[in-house]
Amino acid sequence: MQGKCLCGNIEFSCDVSTTPLKIYQCHCSLCKKQSGSSANSATIIEATHFQWTKRHNIKIWKKPTGFSAHFCGECGCPVPNDFAGKYVWISVGLLEMADRSVTVEVVANFCLRSKSDWHSIDSEAANFEGLPPFKEVLALLS
Repeated sequence: MQGKCLCGNIEFSCDVSTTPLKIYQCHCSLCKKQSGSSANSATIIEATHFQWTKRHNIKIWKKPTGFSAHFCGECGCPVPNDFAGKYVWISVGLLEMADRSVTVEVVANFCLRSKSDWHSIDSEAANFEGLPPFKEVLALLS
């Protein structure tokens, strides 16, 4: 699978072995502001399955709590970032799914206590009022 930012300064490829592609949606206030939407739709993959093909002008904004936002310094689009040492966080909107046979499944919703009232939740997904333990997130995405 390929992905890139709006202006094309950032490009990457990733080998996602799950079918369908499993993603989560986080509804916390930080993710809503970062994505500009009611939730941040993303996945986490092992770093060994990720490769940058073009990487120009990535900016990082970090809160004292450790939360960080990585984005293209040209177009402002969120971009993948290293997560927990050996994983990469990928915003699903960056992925170019030219092959329409690729299906996506929301396997979890996080921080539902912060959910926007107008956002509908998939009842088939694992739903959490807060953030689940990282190991549980990885198990859901694999």
